[in-house]
Formats: sequence, C-alpha cells, structure tokens
Amino acid sequence: MAEQSAASHFHHPVPTYLVAFFAMLTLAIVFGGQPDWSWHSRDVAIISLAFGVIVLGSISRTYTVKLQDRIIMLEMKVRCAELLPAGQDAALSKLRPKQIVALRFAGDEELGALLDRAVREDLKPSEIKAAIKTWRPDPHRT
Repeated sequence: MAEQSAASHFHHPVPTYLVAFFAMLTLAIVFGGQPDWSWHSRDVAIISLAFGVIVLGSISRTYTVKLQDRIIMLEMKVRCAELLPAGQDAALSKLRPKQIVALRFAGDEELGALLDRAVREDLKPSEIKAAIKTWRPDPHRT
C-alpha cells in the first residue's frame, strides 16, 4: 500500500461507484420518460440492475472479510501480549495480515514457537495452518 498522508488518505471505493452507475442507469431507463417500453430498454435495465446487485454482493463479502481480518489482527496482538514473553509479541509486526489470520488457529501452547517459525521461514498461511498441532477453532468466522 502507498504511503498515506493528509493529502493522500482519501479512499475512493470504485465498486461503490459502479453500483451507483448501474443504479442511475436503471433509474434513467425506467423513469426516463419513454412513452413505451421497448424490449431493448427493458433488457438493458434488467442487466444493469443485475450487475448492480452482483457488485453489491461482492462489496458486502469483501468488506465483511476485511473487517473481520482487522479484528482478528487486533485480537492476535492482545492474545500474544497476554500469552508470550515480553517482546516476543513484536514479531507479529513482521507478518502479513493473512499470516496473522492463519496463526489464530494455533493453540496457546504452540503459539509462540509457531509465530517465531512463521517469521523466520516466512511461512504461507496454508503452511502455518498445516503446522498447527492443537487446533483452536473459530466458530464466529463469517
């Protein structure tokens, strides 16, 4: 991600703009003042509406997963600070978010060793999960 500053921190959610475009196109066709509905304009309105719904569905899922990943990263910082020796929890900052999300399944006894190994060997999330001996389930995942 690019460096952020006061001038560059604005977020431009392109998928949201797409939904707005499809909604406006649908509304323009439906309420555009055409005296008679041709099959062509009706088809365009239905396709436009369908694309808008598809984009909304993808936005919903993407935002939900990103938000949950942020919560998991915060949870892991707190968990590591409570369970690991002083300073070892700083190793979390060397991992990518998906690695931290994978690490949350490790049991308390093996968390420290697996954290060190993940940093040292730059394990992929799937490799972190495969290395877990005592699985800690996450029944609240969306």
